Amino acid sequence: MRLRRGSILALALAAPVASAASWSAAATLKTCAPAADPKVVFPFSTPSKRSGSGAILWLGGPPSCSGKTAGSTTLDSATLQTDDLPSVPRAIILGRRLVGPLAAATTAAGQVVAIVSESNGLSDAAPAALIGEGSAGSLPRLRPLGGPARLVATADGYIGDTDVVSTTTTRSGRQVIELRQQRHYATSFANPVALDEGVAPITALAVSMDFRADSIVLWAQAGEVHAQWITNAGRVFPAQVLGPGGYAPQMAAVLSDNNHAFAMWTDEPPSGVSGETRIYLEHSGNNVRYPSHVSFSSTPSTLTTFTEPPAQRLTPGSIALVRMTPSEGVLAAWTLVQHGSYVVNAAGVVSTHALPAATLSQPGTDLRLAALATGPDDDAVAVLERAPPSASGFDTAQQAILAARTIPGGPGGIAFEKPTQLAAAGANSAPSVAIDPDSDRAVVAWQTMVGGLPTIAYAVRSRP
Repeated sequence: MRLRRGSILALALAAPVASAASWSAAATLKTCAPAADPKVVFPFSTPSKRSGSGAILWLGGPPSCSGKTAGSTTLDSATLQTDDLPSVPRAIILGRRLVGPLAAATTAAGQVVAIVSESNGLSDAAPAALIGEGSAGSLPRLRPLGGPARLVATADGYIGDTDVVSTTTTRSGRQVIELRQQRHYATSFANPVALDEGVAPITALAVSMDFRADSIVLWAQAGEVHAQWITNAGRVFPAQVLGPGGYAPQMAAVLSDNNHAFAMWTDEPPSGVSGETRIYLEHSGNNVRYPSHVSFSSTPSTLTTFTEPPAQRLTPGSIALVRMTPSEGVLAAWTLVQHGSYVVNAAGVVSTHALPAATLSQPGTDLRLAALATGPDDDAVAVLERAPPSASGFDTAQQAILAARTIPGGPGGIAFEKPTQLAAAGANSAPSVAIDPDSDRAVVAWQTMVGGLPTIAYAVRSRP
């Protein structure tokens, strides 16, 4: 699974596509209280094999409708069976005042990791982040991370290693990033590696790891995007400034096994302020300054530049970097404005540039990337949101959910099938996607409304 020495490989798709592949009709999970923020996960069973035994996690209420925990919010789970259809939902964390956002990761031995917040009932205090680890049907307890859950990022390794990064603030006001690593042979996280990053507030986080569980952390601070590399033995290398971060940057990274990395991030003006939006895609160079140290250029490379309408800005999930399996190529996907409409581009990338992009679009509408997942056969699924513009951005009360799977072809070796609408325009949001590594079926879950209450909907796509 290791990358070849030198440049990261371009994506190559050669598998035939079965014409019978299709998406199931959308269905909803049976819940008795407002349900939100779904996450689809497929953990490993051993370091050498993904189990294919997945789950949909979400924040909600007791699915049993017993009313015994009125006033609390539960962490719920519906395990995915061998046909990748969800089982009867069950609460795996009870009796807490849990709030989002929910972050999730997977480990070896079939474990899932969930990070949530717990409200203390004080409106002026940020909810504290909590982490739990266990099977998809049971998380024995939650432990505090020490900072807010809105600043948490996770990464899954190739053989079951897991990273969780979060932030804390010292009594003197210094900002500290904590990296927690769990190796594929371990059953719990090691003590956190602390990265002291000064006093300016940290506003965004991302993390990636390679085959050896070396890690690269990206963060936004004081209008700039930074990167720092940490070995699996806990050695910390100096931080680097990658470039301007602008307003509320989104970030993504891929770290290879030959001490090279891609970093991708957005640079937008604040809403209502005119100016160009830029998306940067940067590859680390060969002229490393330290032994085995990822080193980026001091001048970031611009992937695309465009101008957005004054009230509209890129929405969560608008950029993604993923590693393909088994080719180990890297796929980048991003939202941009093209001919007056939002569209989604996706392309394989190499050390010097992005290959010609495949475009997902629908005439006269705005499509935005919301999530991207890869499968076991050099395939990927992109989940898209489509909503009409509004005075404050996009009208999420009239938002459709769509999905498209990769097919062979395209100008750079990648193309997508025509997007399939999974949910008609309505109060749909927060989609999540994962691909079963055993069956190659894709599972998409999202938040929707039924009877005036938020609930979780899902759809499953058969193997190509």
